Amino acid sequence: MTRRRMRSPLSAEDKREVWGGFADREEEYLDEVEHRWGDSEAYADSARRVAEYGRAEWERINRDNAAIEARIRELMAVGADPRGTAAMDVAEASRLHVSRWFYAMDHEFHVRKSELYVQDERFRQGIEENTAPGAAEWLRAAIIANAERARARG
Repeated sequence: MTRRRMRSPLSAEDKREVWGGFADREEEYLDEVEHRWGDSEAYADSARRVAEYGRAEWERINRDNAAIEARIRELMAVGADPRGTAAMDVAEASRLHVSRWFYAMDHEFHVRKSELYVQDERFRQGIEENTAPGAAEWLRAAIIANAERARARG
């Protein structure tokens, strides 16, 4: 599979407006995504979905993500335990956001992906830019707790 399959109908101007800084490094990031996950069903699913998203869908994706980030900021500001119900709920919202817009993400994959949040500075920066310092670890703990909650529920 090649990165040519990860297409978008957006113009270059629309990409800059709705993707922000990602648009400037699109090829670089798509190369990395393909290298990491190019042979996966998740990659194929995401490529198929993204190819259909216009400006309205990307604006909705961004609004939904901003709401998740705002909730993380709020919870961290009040010192919420990342293993508490409210934190697990925001972790679940994050997982469902990815599942709705990009690819089906089960809880175990969400846990594995959360390792990147604390291990890869770019992922950390992406999370903490619109939340708070320490959000990468906080969210990872919430994601792990949410996965444990899902397993306990059966």
